[in-house]
Amino acid sequence: MNELSALFEPVRIGSLALPNRVVMAPMTRSFCGEAGVPGPNVARYYAARAAAGTGLIFTEATVVDMGPARGYRGVPGLCDDAQEAAWRAVVDAVHAAGGRIMVQLWHCGRLSHPRATGGAQPVAPSAVAASGPYIDVADPSTFDGHLSYVEPRAMTQADINAVTGEFAAAAARAQRAGFDGVLFHGASGYLIQQFFNADSNRRDDAYNGDTAARARFACDIVRAARSKTGAGFALLMGLSQFSVSDYGWVTWPTPADLAVTVNCLKAAGVDGFHVAAHRIETPGFPAAADPAGHGLAWHVRQASGLPVSAAGGVTYTTTIGESLMGADSQIADPAQAARLLADGDADLIAVGRAMVANPDWAAKVRAGRWQELVPFRREVLATLV
Repeated sequence: MNELSALFEPVRIGSLALPNRVVMAPMTRSFCGEAGVPGPNVARYYAARAAAGTGLIFTEATVVDMGPARGYRGVPGLCDDAQEAAWRAVVDAVHAAGGRIMVQLWHCGRLSHPRATGGAQPVAPSAVAASGPYIDVADPSTFDGHLSYVEPRAMTQADINAVTGEFAAAAARAQRAGFDGVLFHGASGYLIQQFFNADSNRRDDAYNGDTAARARFACDIVRAARSKTGAGFALLMGLSQFSVSDYGWVTWPTPADLAVTVNCLKAAGVDGFHVAAHRIETPGFPAAADPAGHGLAWHVRQASGLPVSAAGGVTYTTTIGESLMGADSQIADPAQAARLLADGDADLIAVGRAMVANPDWAAKVRAGRWQELVPFRREVLATLV
């Protein structure tokens, strides 16, 4: 147990005290229907992970409007009273089980599709379509890749103001619903990251020109949310280099570029970060930019001095892409995750597929029974258990 003890040490994110460093990673499940309202099955799903001793739960990505923000069918929202009331029931169930929970707030931007927006054209920083096929992970009819992303409409200043307000309003709803904080989805190629990235952001206004300008949209969201929630409510930002539509997509060419974004967000009021990578320890930059080969989460942690949760393949032997193509994902020794904490790569470790397949992941690992954990198979995505 000694080598795993780092996973179960307490940690703080701002004023939020967590009992350990095990996080449930945010994972789209799409069981909330066309109205985006989580039901009792969603409450049971998250409460089961809390009851097993997971230190912090990030919900699945939750849209800030039911139109252009929505990239996939069946995903939850937090933009009307029915959704807020339903999330309150989920939060209450998690708290009753002894857990803490933050909602991940989401706008898909150009990674949406008219089939999910009610026919509306997606919006983005610029009218540049995403590469790759459009695939809805909850809809097997899209798995053959026959759908393409459509060209989005470039956002006007009025659009930017409206979406900023939607994120802030959703953060206020999250606070009223009892969530322990908010994670803004600034990763995986979705709208906030589209502003960060010079490939998708080709604007000629104050939202582009250099790295700091490309961070302005995200910083405005953080400041607007903070004005609604006040101090003491945890606000985190998600970051990644890649997009789900293009794993070769690069957002920050050097650690110095990343540090500009991170410190702009810190100044705007974030309390920490959640960083996704193919694997946590995978170098975040080419060797020429970082000869030491540190992971992206390490760089975010060093640049910000704030707590960093990191996700990326430490609990399975296969990539998520291989899993979704049908390969069994065999359990890896969680001592690797504990070593990443000890080595300073992250402050918290986010567990994804392994916690979908094993609601009791935290309990079994803490008890030294990790060999009893079951592999992840894509068939498990058909149910919410």
